[in-house]
Amino acid sequence: MGSPLPGLLSMANSGLNTNGSQFFLTCDKTEWLDGKHVVFGEVTEGLDVLWQIEAQGSKDGKPKQKVIISDCGEYM
Repeated sequence: MGSPLPGLLSMANSGLNTNGSQFFLTCDKTEWLDGKHVVFGEVTEGLDVLWQIEAQGSKDGKPKQKVIISDCGEYM
């Protein structure tokens, strides 16, 4: 992954040649993922929003409340 820092946007995979359309954002340092996933983006502003979304997670994988991402800008 390169530098395992919070706010990295990476491609999820389950091994060699398994990259697909799933991705994840790191919310903390993730040294154990270094060299295992392709990083293709980084949160440069708004990490506080990422942590607010993270706070809606649970151990069973179901969010505590619905999270909607809207009016998030445009990729250029």
